[in-house]
Amino acid sequence: MENGTQASLRTRCLELIDAHFAEQRADHAWFARRLHVSRRHLARAFEGDRSVAERLAHRRLAQFVVTAVLEPQTPLSTIAERCGYASYETMRTQSHRYLACSPRNARDLISLDESELVERHAA
Repeated sequence: MENGTQASLRTRCLELIDAHFAEQRADHAWFARRLHVSRRHLARAFEGDRSVAERLAHRRLAQFVVTAVLEPQTPLSTIAERCGYASYETMRTQSHRYLACSPRNARDLISLDESELVERHAA
């Protein structure tokens, strides 16, 4: 069973991820420094769950997909950069890893789902 200190550390880290995911410098080591703990101590707080890196990747990817749907005319590379990715290639790799499709396909699937919802609501 986890102790309150680990739960508190995890909660503070999740808040930092939400607040700073778009910063390219934000990574596991950066979060550990901000929380004044070692990288290993921070990793222990997430044992048995998704790691800090995975949570950061999911947060960035979620923001990327939402932004890509809301701004279809904006180049995907620009959106990737605004979401904290160092390059479009890194974002594309994570899209394939976590969504099993390309960033463009992810955007298009979300857009299609949204249009279907609007059509069903109008009917």
